[in-house]
Amino acid sequence: MAKIEPTLDRQLRAEPEVVVDLIVRTEGDPKPHLPWLQAHGLIVRQTFRLMPGLALAGPGAEALKLLDQDWVISIELDRPVQAL
Repeated sequence: MAKIEPTLDRQLRAEPEVVVDLIVRTEGDPKPHLPWLQAHGLIVRQTFRLMPGLALAGPGAEALKLLDQDWVISIELDRPVQAL
């Protein structure tokens, strides 16, 4: 399974300077990785415990660097959630 959907990957590569809101699922607690995220210009908006991960915002070019991190399981756009 790919870490990122092809459509999102193309979007981030086509507009690398555009700031995007993302949900990143992580292998275990994401808190140890906060310094790495900050050093790469990614702003953590929220961390999740039930499903380890975080919501963040940052430029597409920096977000793409997450794909090379072993602790990242998946990356997706942060979209509004609606109850059925």
